[in-house]
Amino acid sequence: MEIMTVIAVVGILSAIAIPNFFAWRESAKLRGATQDLMSDLSMARMHAIKTGEVVKVLFANDGYTIFIDDNDDDAVDAGEDVLRGKKYSPGVVMDAATFSSDKTTFHRSGAVSPAGSVTLDRGSGQKMKIIVNMVGRIRVAAT
Repeated sequence: MEIMTVIAVVGILSAIAIPNFFAWRESAKLRGATQDLMSDLSMARMHAIKTGEVVKVLFANDGYTIFIDDNDDDAVDAGEDVLRGKKYSPGVVMDAATFSSDKTTFHRSGAVSPAGSVTLDRGSGQKMKIIVNMVGRIRVAAT
């Protein structure tokens, strides 16, 4: 009888805890992708300031590419340095980008043109927005 009671209690606690664990795990993927993008954008800005090179960022629905565009054609060509190419975690997608043509450029002063934002979504309505202003300041806002 005691074993059956213990099994019932464990079953009830599991029924409560498991869905919350999966929701937490999906939320952690979104937070991780947001932090990765924010730190990579900061790295791109610091690289532009340190080296004096113009650094471009191309955004896609499933990830982003940060590179030195030697011929200024907004595409990664053979021989151009790719500083970071990353795919978002499974289940995380770019919901929206306000950068024109889904790209932006960090200049040697650290300024960015155009300024804008990227919104990441995990499909459950929870979204995070990474905002880059004209002087290159990067911040995160929950939407």
